[in-house]
Amino acid sequence: MRAGNKDVVLDCGANEDPEFSPLKWLNTSYYGMNSIDFLIISHPHQDHIEDLDMMKELGLEPSILQRPKQATELVEENLEEAREREKEDYIEDAEYYLNVLDEYDGDPDVLPSNPAWSNEGETASAHRADGGIPDRGVTFHHFGANEQIGSDNYQNLNNLSRVTLVNCHGFRMVAMGDLLQGGIDEIKDDNDAMSAIEDVEVLVAPHHGRDSSFDRDLVSHINPDLVVFSDKTAEHTVSDKYGQEANGASVYYEDTEEWKERKVVSTNADGRIRLQANNETDWRALVYGGNYASSKASSTRYQKAD
Repeated sequence: MRAGNKDVVLDCGANEDPEFSPLKWLNTSYYGMNSIDFLIISHPHQDHIEDLDMMKELGLEPSILQRPKQATELVEENLEEAREREKEDYIEDAEYYLNVLDEYDGDPDVLPSNPAWSNEGETASAHRADGGIPDRGVTFHHFGANEQIGSDNYQNLNNLSRVTLVNCHGFRMVAMGDLLQGGIDEIKDDNDAMSAIEDVEVLVAPHHGRDSSFDRDLVSHINPDLVVFSDKTAEHTVSDKYGQEANGASVYYEDTEEWKERKVVSTNADGRIRLQANNETDWRALVYGGNYASSKASSTRYQKAD
């Protein structure tokens, strides 16, 4: 995400087949991201941190880090198991997560929850805990459980997912990590969180849009125009259920130059998904189903900086 003059990365997944590193593409192709001002890791399951080795290789260490610190013990357990099974890819990422990223848990003078953060030098009035000032600035707020919820390591890690709310001059997007029902219930009991995520424009569905994480009451409360699935396959996703709760939005197809009304878009079915927002009424979603790993996006924001 580019917010004002800041580059923000939410989770660090990567593809093995076909091989694709989002961080490498952002750094070396047309986007020109040469540093990460704010790294958000919803939770440290492998599919959310497996591009950390590329972050290390490219020297893209973040200035600020947000992650569920309560997950440290669970990652240590997974790392011990990975060493026994000689899973080298996970070992490198998990060790980097545990031993290096600690350096970036700092306390900056201005936090990303303040709209002044994304526009250095600009003075901002007091910001609200429920998602920032509606009519100016870009803010980032986080919600989630503080205790482990679940019967095993997998469930506990998923339910520790940090919910990220992005507010861009009134346009709001909420990304819910891999929350399962236990973590979703925690969010539903958090009045600040529920106030912040009510009637947002875009929902990035929990747990890749799987049925096991669909909560009709929560999605109805969020009342999104558009739902996004970050998914590998459609085998376990429930686009029909999310579609019943979404209002719909016009989506632009960059490869065919067509507009279509959609309620749910997914990386599996639609390829690259981009959001451009000026405020709650002036925003658009764009999809590109071609070879986005090597193709240039139509926006000048994706042209490499000089």
